[in-house]
Amino acid sequence: MTTWLFEPTVDGGDATDALEITLRFEGEVTVCALDGPLCAYTAPVLDGWLEQLWANDRHRVIVDATEVDALSSDGVEVITAHAARLRAAGGHLQVRSPSSAARRVLELCQAGHLVEGTDR
Repeated sequence: MTTWLFEPTVDGGDATDALEITLRFEGEVTVCALDGPLCAYTAPVLDGWLEQLWANDRHRVIVDATEVDALSSDGVEVITAHAARLRAAGGHLQVRSPSSAARRVLELCQAGHLVEGTDR
């Protein structure tokens, strides 16, 4: 069962239809399951959700990228910016199960260390 703490204040227009985000709460950890492309068009949608999690003191986040079919540097930028912010506050952000294409982009952008289970 998903409990919604808030409705994100994101003006994503059609981008909210292109990238579906489902939240699950596992104790102190919030899992954001993404489905669709994470690119320049949709990255602001994820950014809005992560901002709302921050505002609601949810500082332990997993971005489940199993269903991310395309990842651009814009998406990586949102992920890395929030990872740095959460780390500075004593929290964390990790990427779970990225597709091989998404994993390659994370590595090319020097963000492979954010993949869950990576020892770097």
